[in-house]
Amino acid sequence: MPNRDYAARAKKNKKGTNRSLILAILILLLMMSGLGLWVLKENAPVQTIPTQTVAPSQPKSTLPSPPEEVYSYIRDLETREVPVDKNSKLAKLTKEQEQQLQRQKEEEQRKLQQVQAAQAQVQLNEQTKETASSETDAALAEELSLKKAKEKQLAEEKRQAELKKQQEAAKKAEQQAQVKAQTKATEPQKPKQEPAKVVASAAKPADIAKPAAGKYGLQCGAFKNKAQAENMQARLAMAGYNARINSNGEWNRVVIGPIGDRAATSAAQSNSRSVAECLIVGM
Repeated sequence: MPNRDYAARAKKNKKGTNRSLILAILILLLMMSGLGLWVLKENAPVQTIPTQTVAPSQPKSTLPSPPEEVYSYIRDLETREVPVDKNSKLAKLTKEQEQQLQRQKEEEQRKLQQVQAAQAQVQLNEQTKETASSETDAALAEELSLKKAKEKQLAEEKRQAELKKQQEAAKKAEQQAQVKAQTKATEPQKPKQEPAKVVASAAKPADIAKPAAGKYGLQCGAFKNKAQAENMQARLAMAGYNARINSNGEWNRVVIGPIGDRAATSAAQSNSRSVAECLIVGM
């Protein structure tokens, strides 16, 4: 069996480890030095190089020298007097300049007058519109009031004509009834003939029958409309009167009675005035 030198092998391994460690340290130092140089370069101030600016050369003026002669307008401007206020002296102006100033003044005055006239016309138009509107409103109100008054007057005239017509009809009926009653009262009755005896002589006044006592009632209206007649009948019935409706043709007459003689009928007429205006008629 061969002999092995373990001590020499250990020394050899130890030398290899030392070399690798030194190599690693050198690489690390190089990296650190490179990083330091990069940091220093970034933080170093930038050097600015001053640049020289060259001013452009201006060409020399080639204008001629000012004239030595003094012009007349310069002398006029130097000696001209300009007015400062109303009391100062007027400047020396030519006739054309004075005419031009006068024309400008007249033009400005004319424009001012036109503006004032336009404003006055606008105010006048507004006042005219307001006046016309108020007059129209007043005319409409007056026309409406006149129309209402006319309608009221026509209604009143119609009512008066209807009432007058009713009164005339009632009066006519009353006159006819009175004439009928008077005719019936004055008409003599024929004497009764005795069966066994015939009297040829004229009848005695005692044999003439006495006229029957007249009966009167009240007429409280004559209406063409049946509903109005029924309304009047109901009002009289509520007041305690026994009223009825007599229809004759197109007229519906509301009557009360017969009541009795004329005195009793007149008293009933006075009492019924609180309900309606009734007329005395014969029945």
